[in-house]
Amino acid sequence: MVRTHTQVGRWGEDIAAAALEINGYTIIERNWRPEPIEGIETVRGEVDLVALDPELNLVFVEVKTRSTADYGHPLEAINRTKSQRLKFLAYSWCSTRETTDFTGLRIDAVAITGTPKEFTFDHRKAV
Repeated sequence: MVRTHTQVGRWGEDIAAAALEINGYTIIERNWRPEPIEGIETVRGEVDLVALDPELNLVFVEVKTRSTADYGHPLEAINRTKSQRLKFLAYSWCSTRETTDFTGLRIDAVAITGTPKEFTFDHRKAV
């Protein structure tokens, strides 16, 4: 069965969310995008997962999924530009909330390679 890029990505996000929840994380939000504000240039992009870890750190998770490793490890797709965008998106998300119910903030990355029958899962903290 051939899956589209979108289907592979959605599957990876589902696996990442489930694995994080099994490890004590609470998923707060999925696929968050900042709302455009008229007259103000906002950062474009999406935060795949926003979660609280077991120590109550607010965690922004970038999920990269590949069907095969033919084009390298999924995390190789997170370059300097993507990293900067993730930081801005994390701050944008925080600016839309009045919560201070977390002890710290970090950005993690999850890489998933394979198929639903057999895959690898790699969670890197504070990337």
